[in-house]
Amino acid sequence: MKKSVTLNILTFAISGLLIFLAIVKFKYGTGKEYPDLGANLPTESFSLEKLIQLDYPPGNLAVANNGDVYFNYHPSAKPERFTPATVFKWSNGKVEPFPSLEAQKDFQGTFGMTIDKQNRIWFIEPASLDFKHTRVSAFDLSTKKRVEFFEFPEGQAKFAEDIRVTADGSYVVMPNPGLFNFTSQSVVVYSVLNHTFSSIKSDHPCLSPENWTIQTPYGPDQLLWGLLNFAVGIDGIEISEDQKWLYIASMTNSRLCRAPMAVVLNSATTTEAFDKSIEDIGKKPLSDGIAIDRDGRVVITDVEHGSIMAFNPATNQLSKLGGSKQIVWPDGIVVAGDGDVYFTDSSIPSYLDQIVRPPTKSKLLEHRPYFIYRLKKSKDRPAPGISTS
Repeated sequence: MKKSVTLNILTFAISGLLIFLAIVKFKYGTGKEYPDLGANLPTESFSLEKLIQLDYPPGNLAVANNGDVYFNYHPSAKPERFTPATVFKWSNGKVEPFPSLEAQKDFQGTFGMTIDKQNRIWFIEPASLDFKHTRVSAFDLSTKKRVEFFEFPEGQAKFAEDIRVTADGSYVVMPNPGLFNFTSQSVVVYSVLNHTFSSIKSDHPCLSPENWTIQTPYGPDQLLWGLLNFAVGIDGIEISEDQKWLYIASMTNSRLCRAPMAVVLNSATTTEAFDKSIEDIGKKPLSDGIAIDRDGRVVITDVEHGSIMAFNPATNQLSKLGGSKQIVWPDGIVVAGDGDVYFTDSSIPSYLDQIVRPPTKSKLLEHRPYFIYRLKKSKDRPAPGISTS
């Protein structure tokens, strides 16, 4: 009798688990393939070059006015297990730890970075699932001294992975995408002057993951053996040169959006007011990092096709700057003062497994070399874009 009851309980539990997994699969793991927006676009007059060759995958980068390139190894690869440094400066063909080799021990895993107009480089180190606190810091590029540091309270800005600074250096803006569709997403603003922060939650469709399955050279970007699609909402951000707009590109979302900076920087802004202020301005590829070029266009990484695209808000036209089938996952991106476009290939799908375990050293070395690329701008007139709104 006891065996029969135990068997019935076990059968019931297994049946319940299978039903639960089926529901999760149906809701989170059945995305559609996204169309290739760049398939029929003309390619502008840029030449692609492999600028920096690395043994471990890069994550994000920033370019100083003098041409020095600052970059990090992607924290998802957990490179600190195999190398003494994870943050670097490239200058005149030479790579060295930044700000020093000794200072590397103070980093918990840098993600996004940006250089402000005060000649400071900012880093964000998200808590994610590994740490208690998300941290923001800034270093003066001339002295290499840390001049700003803020540690968020536990649970705040937990998944914030990108970072931008207003032109006057007073505010730091960060997107907090949440964990898939399971936790809320928000825009976080840190006041450099007051050392305080505000967080605006959002329910806007443009900032949330849509039902797409990212395609990579290594197959569909899914977790738990297809149970979950890799889905990220609000991710790439950039502030327009005139400081009027915050451009927002959610990774697994088909739309490019923007919100007024006056709304974003107002600590009293509510979710309702923020969502009401957001403008949907047109189609974009499934993307990671974004930047603004000298013509005011939003430059976007196309993570599915190893390419870089540009959206013109004035004309709603999408153009293709260049790319390569060798590029696995174009990630961090920045436009230098001369118009050249720098970006990383973090190659994430090549080494992260179905349960996102840290890759072994042999796995990482199997796919080396990794590259930071540069698209050099030609003097020729750019090819016309195609409207995608």
